[in-house]
Amino acid sequence: MRLKRTPEYIEWYESQRPKEKAQIAKRLTNIEEHGHFGTVKDLGDFLSELKWVNGRRLYYSIMEDDRGDLTLLILGGNKNGQDSDIKKARKILKKYTEG
Repeated sequence: MRLKRTPEYIEWYESQRPKEKAQIAKRLTNIEEHGHFGTVKDLGDFLSELKWVNGRRLYYSIMEDDRGDLTLLILGGNKNGQDSDIKKARKILKKYTEG
């Protein structure tokens, strides 16, 4: 599975501590190499979230381009800010689906 990162996702990722980055990178490697997403939740309208037990969330959408399926990494956050993060992720996703 190919991954594409939005600028918003990259900004969030870069703000994480090294240990958190390593945990995220490991999960993304499992997606890229094995197609294994782990614990996820479908949020509707083509938006889903990867869930960690520590409350971390990563919002994504599976899309198709001229090379086939890819996973668009939209935004990250945590359980505490989940409602506003989901709203923001929907706005970002809209930019990629309407264009």
